[in-house]
Amino acid sequence: MTAPETNQAGSSETGGVFDETIGFFTSVKTTIAVLFLLAAASVIGTLIPQEAGLAELKATSSPFLYRLIILLDLHQLYRSWWFLLLLVILSINLLACLLKRTRTLPGDWKGKDGQVSFRMTVEDGRSPSEVKNLLAEQFNSLLGIQPKESASGDTISLAWVKHRIHLLGFPLIHSAIIIILLGGLVGIVYGYRGYVSIKEGEEADRFVIKSGGSGTLPFTIAVDEFTLTRYPTGEPKEYRSEVRLLENGKEVLKGPIIVNSPMTYRNISLYQSDYRAVGVKWVKLAILNPGSEVEEFLVRPFQTTSLPGASEQIRLHSLDPGSSARGQGVEMIATGPDGESRRVEVFRNDPEPAEVGGRKIKFVGYQTLYATGLQVGYDPGTLLVWWGSGLLVTGFLLTLFTNHRRLGVIIREEEGRTTVEIAGRSRRLRQEFRQVVREKVGLALGNPQAGPRVRKGV
Repeated sequence: MTAPETNQAGSSETGGVFDETIGFFTSVKTTIAVLFLLAAASVIGTLIPQEAGLAELKATSSPFLYRLIILLDLHQLYRSWWFLLLLVILSINLLACLLKRTRTLPGDWKGKDGQVSFRMTVEDGRSPSEVKNLLAEQFNSLLGIQPKESASGDTISLAWVKHRIHLLGFPLIHSAIIIILLGGLVGIVYGYRGYVSIKEGEEADRFVIKSGGSGTLPFTIAVDEFTLTRYPTGEPKEYRSEVRLLENGKEVLKGPIIVNSPMTYRNISLYQSDYRAVGVKWVKLAILNPGSEVEEFLVRPFQTTSLPGASEQIRLHSLDPGSSARGQGVEMIATGPDGESRRVEVFRNDPEPAEVGGRKIKFVGYQTLYATGLQVGYDPGTLLVWWGSGLLVTGFLLTLFTNHRRLGVIIREEEGRTTVEIAGRSRRLRQEFRQVVREKVGLALGNPQAGPRVRKGV
């Protein structure tokens, strides 16, 4: 009994769809198309601000462009569904090519795939053993290794295999790219980037996520000091934050965070992003005593300070960083022992110092209070990317600096003459390898059929 015609057709159709699917994912055209789309997406990602607020985008874009950005998630392109889909397709494409290629790897590793780059046959009047010795001497110097020899009856076989490890270059490169892509996907899906601003002397564990919302760190960031160094021109030269990381109130890590030198703990990296002045840390004043003696003291915001050597108390009211010809200065509230208060102005360039409680006071300077801006980055796929990068470099080194070569020689005696069959394969420089083998045969046997004679050492 024959099978129903519909089953045969269905089976053929199923097989055809399966073969077409496999062909799609192993096609070089698919790889090129996906890479082109990813490159185009990267260009779009540089033109459209990423992680920008919707209000900002709406204000700077036309209505059509704004709707297109929202529809395709172009403002968070690298997290969009279609960009992730392209990465998945590229990963499947590379994996399918890798599986297809590695199926032939065991046979190629053992030299049983039967593929050769060239074949040649020569004849010689000398005995097989003499011919074997002459050829072995030349091919040993060419490949730098000793052959594997076997004999069967009147037939002698020699086999040279060099740089078999070259065969691992292709699988390593493809595996590395897949691992890097996987690490990137993990980082996109499960990672985050955010921002936190902390004043000197304060702590924080919550941050704003750039894509929206907020998060809580598994530790607390305590900023002990922020230092700003300037060039002689006044431009910022370096700014650094001295921070401590606390867990359950205990210090677990301490050190500086500088631009391009982040602090990393529990796979969370803290980058120095920016800074801003948020107030005054202290104001330094000086009391001019008789005899030109100067006594300096500090006045801090929101604190009442007793004037040294007097019964008055002073409190900062406002600071002028130097907006007039009077230079830098402060306005203070001075309170006498009777409880009466009055305003006192002390400026650097005033010809006469201010007087409070019979003491002459001069302005010396002030220290700005800063809030440091730290960028928070968490990428759980970083380790995969590093492993993939290491494998990628290894694969490229194997591919560029090794060359898998096989050379097989079969020597047999036929009708009083020695017949030599030579077959070779080279992964790279195939024509050059064939030519040099012909030259080596010519040097060994002096046989015009093997190729032109060459000078010694070539």
